[in-house]
This record gives sequence, structure tokens and C-alpha cells, in this order.
Amino acid sequence: MGKIVKCSIIICDDFNGVLIAARGKKKLQKIWSIFGKDIKGKETSEQCVTKTIDKDLNCTIFDLAPFKEYVLDKDSGDTLLVYTGKVKHYINKHKDINQIKWITERELDMYDFASGEKEILIDLFNDISEGNTF
Repeated sequence: MGKIVKCSIIICDDFNGVLIAARGKKKLQKIWSIFGKDIKGKETSEQCVTKTIDKDLNCTIFDLAPFKEYVLDKDSGDTLLVYTGKVKHYINKHKDINQIKWITERELDMYDFASGEKEILIDLFNDISEGNTF
């Protein structure tokens, strides 16, 4: 494993759906993503993910578990650590987020995702189809 410089989280529901968000200018084409940010200072990856959810959705995450690590830069060894988790109460999205949606695997091709994020979601759905639960 390399040096973890960024963390993301895939928020799952009990029906194999995931929560995605569209950010940015409302008049531009929507780019969808999962939730994540760069690790700051001495912050742990779990603290990073927790702060991301607290800021973006103003809620608490449950059943937080590491999912997979992805290489961001082969030369430096920088990686992205992706977690899975669930929310169990009302979500209040941050003003920077235009829209949130729950989607399933069948709906992936209907959305334009930020770089590399569609592949991460495909990995998750492949794990689910192999019988792994999150």
C-alpha cells in the first residue's frame, strides 16, 4: 500500500443502491461523484471520511468499513482509500451540492462521473454481485 492522500466513501442502502452527488454551476453539465476529500495534516483516513460526510450531508455515517485502495500516482505512490458506509437518518446536503440521487448498477451509464469514480462504483457493484454485503 502507498501513502493515502485522499479518502472517499460510497454510501450504500439496504437495496444495493448508492448515493451520488452533483456539484458546481447549475447551468453547466452535471458531473456526478461519490463523497471524498484530501487528507489534511495528521488527520486519519476515518477522520477524513467522517468530516466529509458531516460537511457534505450533515449527518452521521454508520457501518464505516474500508472497501478498496486505488493508486492515484504510480511515481509517488499516492493512493485513494475508499470506504463504504450507511446513513440512517435525514440527509441535509451542503449548499455546494446541487443534487443527490440514489442509483443502482443499472443506472450507472445514465450519469457522467468525475474521473475514476464510475470504475470505483463498478468495482463495488461487482463485489455485491459476488455476494459481498456492505
